[in-house]
Amino acid sequence: MTMTNATPELRLVDPRTLVANDTNPRRSPASEEDDRRLALNIQIAGLIHPPLVREQEDGSLKIIAGSRRVRACIKAKLTEIPVHVTEADEKLDALIAGSENMIRQAMSEPDQWAFVVRLRKEKGLSDAQIRKAMMITPTDLKQLELLSRLHPPILDAIALGYGPEGKARAAIAKSPIEEQEAAWFEMWSDHVQDGADPAQYRMTQKEAQNYEWNELAHALSHNEFYARDARFGDDLAKEHGIVWEEDLFAPADQDSRYTRDALAFSAAQSAWIDSILGEDKIRIECSEYGYPLFPDGFGKSHYDDTTEGQAYALDPRTLLVKEWDFRRYEVAAPSSSSGTYAPAPVAKKERADISGTGDKMIGEIRTRALDEALDAQVADVDPWDLVGALLLALSNSNIRVDGDRSKGCAYANNARTRARSALFPEGVLVRDPDLLRQHAITVLKSISNCEISIHSGSGLSAQLLGVHFNADAHMPSLAFEEFLKTYSKPGITKAVQALGLAEQATGKLMRASLINHVGQGHWVPPEAGFAQAVDVWRAQAAEEARRLARWNDTDTDDTDAEDEDPGEDVTGDDADAVAPEMIPPSDPVEDEAASIEIAPHSKTADPTLAALSARLRDSFASTPAGRKHFDDHVEIICV
Repeated sequence: MTMTNATPELRLVDPRTLVANDTNPRRSPASEEDDRRLALNIQIAGLIHPPLVREQEDGSLKIIAGSRRVRACIKAKLTEIPVHVTEADEKLDALIAGSENMIRQAMSEPDQWAFVVRLRKEKGLSDAQIRKAMMITPTDLKQLELLSRLHPPILDAIALGYGPEGKARAAIAKSPIEEQEAAWFEMWSDHVQDGADPAQYRMTQKEAQNYEWNELAHALSHNEFYARDARFGDDLAKEHGIVWEEDLFAPADQDSRYTRDALAFSAAQSAWIDSILGEDKIRIECSEYGYPLFPDGFGKSHYDDTTEGQAYALDPRTLLVKEWDFRRYEVAAPSSSSGTYAPAPVAKKERADISGTGDKMIGEIRTRALDEALDAQVADVDPWDLVGALLLALSNSNIRVDGDRSKGCAYANNARTRARSALFPEGVLVRDPDLLRQHAITVLKSISNCEISIHSGSGLSAQLLGVHFNADAHMPSLAFEEFLKTYSKPGITKAVQALGLAEQATGKLMRASLINHVGQGHWVPPEAGFAQAVDVWRAQAAEEARRLARWNDTDTDDTDAEDEDPGEDVTGDDADAVAPEMIPPSDPVEDEAASIEIAPHSKTADPTLAALSARLRDSFASTPAGRKHFDDHVEIICV
């Protein structure tokens, strides 16, 4: 059928015969995954918008607009598709192709959810059919379904493109609509006029753009107790009436079930503890700060050879079950004759061949001999012997690794002790290079991580390990939505500009621009890789050298010590305020040093450290007994 010049002619053609547009303004192709989704959609719903083409002198048809649709049709294995053949002014072809890409806009999330509701109610489609038609995952559909739990003014903000995202949206959606409405009323009560209802206030685009959604999320926050943190199973959960809800925003590899019923969760945890008790498993109380409160005759065990069992307690703050190794010890009889306690029988101990003082001397002498033996090996030690020795040393009793990812069920069962057992089965190194490599890598992995944590993160040295072993070659592309959402608007602006892309009006548009530009390529921002650690390390090393130089030049009198490092000293009233928190008064004296993680005291010849030690001791303790306890448990170390 022949059309007029004003109306394009509609033809059915084989998409593989169409000629590509060599002046296509879309230079950043869509990702392979997006093209696959479009192809699947065309298979289900058909080609809704025919591409626009122009007939060439040789009779071939050249694509003007719709190159991606043509690719998707070929991928969908269609042998015939409709196209519009235009005879309009050829000068308009570039304008048509560019403007079509610029003005198209995806439906907002509320519109997508309304579309899902219509497909369910009017068309009777199942969720599987809806997911296939819209090319979304079950998780995507569940997250869209969360919109049904949001207060309507919040949906309006989402439609504007500035609504809550991520954890903030999840926290808000988990709260009942009535609570959201009450919080909204309180937040906007000063903004409405003429008797309007603050609970139904609709934000302007500027207000939505600048609104801090975390404030609303915090106002609606609830304590959630997760199934993955529970010790009890389904039977106890059912017995205590726990109904699990699903956290739709949790990672796919985690158990995302949770409950807000603290009483039921606590009762089930407590019942689990009671169900496992025995001679080597006891129940104790836990202080409000999470410290174990052992009864008389029991104490915390710090070494495997003294452990007699496990003690369990329910932490009142988190409702998590905590456990410690325990040991028993004899309780002295009370001085009164009330008969409350019977004297514990004390077996007569034979005197050891060598006293404790003698053992201490032996330890010091052995240490000096070991130092001399190691010094003698510096020049020609075999590298494999050195690797084995370092692995053995990492299992020393004075080595502790926070965040060790290799721990087994027992405290001492970790990659370092397993390496010791494999490499020194009879006390002599097994010089097997393959075995040494395997355990060296396993131990490196267990004690090294790049996580951001003040307690268990390995810090900058782990990033240097990444430089040493070329971990940048194993970094995945970070051009995906979940990561890019963590950028601030200035941050994402810098990221797109670094790729030569233009700044957009919103962070959302810039994220989409970056993802489309990278496509199936690989993108890792410099600040996320490993190479940047070298410059940071050099700067820290230079600062460390300057600090040590200042320390060495510092005079030893108290006045100079205060002037050199103001604010670092803990004295006077401030020390009195800190001391009770550092050493909980309810803990046994023998456990205090362990609870604040400081090593036993040893004398130092450095006069500056000696002066600082004396000042700290006087600040923390005012009695001879207190100062002796300080000397026994505190060591000042220059780092």
